[in-house]
Amino acid sequence: LDQEYLSLPSREDYITNTSSARAYREALLSFMVDTAVMLGAQEKAALTQMEEALAFETKLAYILIPYDNRNSDNMYNKMSLSRLQRTIPQFDWLGFVKAVVDSKVEPFRSISTSEPVIVRAPQYFRDLVKLINSTDPRIVANYVQWRTVFSSISSLSRRFLYRYQDYARVTKGTTSLTPRWDKCVNFVDKTLGYATGRLFVNRHFQEDKKHMMEELIDGIRWAFIDMLENENDWMDKPTKMKAIEKAHAVLAKVGYPEFILNDTFLNEDLKQLKYSEKDFYGNVMQTLKYFVQSDLALLRKAVPRKEWFTNPTTVNAFYSSSTNQIRFPAGELQKPFFWGREYPRSLSYGAIGVIVGHELTHGFDNNGRKYDKNGNLHQWWSNSSIDAFNEQSQCMIDQYNAYHWKEAGLDVRGKRTLSENIADNGGMRESFRTF
Repeated sequence: LDQEYLSLPSREDYITNTSSARAYREALLSFMVDTAVMLGAQEKAALTQMEEALAFETKLAYILIPYDNRNSDNMYNKMSLSRLQRTIPQFDWLGFVKAVVDSKVEPFRSISTSEPVIVRAPQYFRDLVKLINSTDPRIVANYVQWRTVFSSISSLSRRFLYRYQDYARVTKGTTSLTPRWDKCVNFVDKTLGYATGRLFVNRHFQEDKKHMMEELIDGIRWAFIDMLENENDWMDKPTKMKAIEKAHAVLAKVGYPEFILNDTFLNEDLKQLKYSEKDFYGNVMQTLKYFVQSDLALLRKAVPRKEWFTNPTTVNAFYSSSTNQIRFPAGELQKPFFWGREYPRSLSYGAIGVIVGHELTHGFDNNGRKYDKNGNLHQWWSNSSIDAFNEQSQCMIDQYNAYHWKEAGLDVRGKRTLSENIADNGGMRESFRTF
């Protein structure tokens, strides 16, 4: 259970009075009113009710927990539904969960007040129920309806898209609509990734890439452990030994999961989807429902630590703290990131090698270090090593705070970007050492 995003890009867009924030709020209100009118509302009534809905969302912005105050420690609040009910009694939590899932199907049939949940923003929910209970139910209903429509705008007809473009021009600087074919391809690839991944792998992925990556990953792992053993003089020995164990335990996933080559598996997985060439919106809603149900099917199952959770076509790489995995999908293993054996090895180490080191280092940055070799969140570092880490990382916070982008008039926020900066620097050093 977590706090929701807002309609505008940032919480500050609601609570500050800068010229840009005012322009964003005006553009949003105009968009809300016009959308309601296009869906059949009278303009005068739409203006009144959308002003109330926006005022409600502004109050929501004030109770949101700011990004800088959210971290893996204070967001991990595991409790039973019954304890949550006692903590925040003004809301029917069990009824809510049963409404979200299909309680006629296992494993949801046996959901009770003993079900454990993770509440990522307890104070937000306390404030939220107070706000809801002090607000006219019609305003709350209008706001919920607005957010439902807002989340579906990209799946509606052209007149809605053109109106959205006018709004996005103000809030995002967008000057043109994404072509429908592009949007459709991206949506299918995002939601039915194993099927599209199979098509991509058949055409664009060669098995020798896996062998080259495995060799490179082994080298980067060696470099990290070598630096940890021989250059780290601030971490005590017991913590260092556990860190070395975690580095050895990092699972590397390269290319794609083998099961996508199994036609029977893919067909069985997708057979419940019944698409219609004449119902684009219905196809989208059906796919989203399928996507959510696939996630919910993991309820009460142990975290499948050795399985994939990444679309093979993704052009990115990842570290997962809860599974202690580094992932390099087939989409990432293309030029200009990946260079084959026919090219100088310096190209591979300077491109994909740095990325491998970056992801491995994430397991030991200011967030990843909180998870052990099995992906469990608990303190496995000694207090003295944590203090030393914070002291060592302060110089990097200061370094990046000093970077200023003149053209945009913006400063880098060293504390907010610390994990990425640690990973970038570590990845560069590890890849160079391996080369």
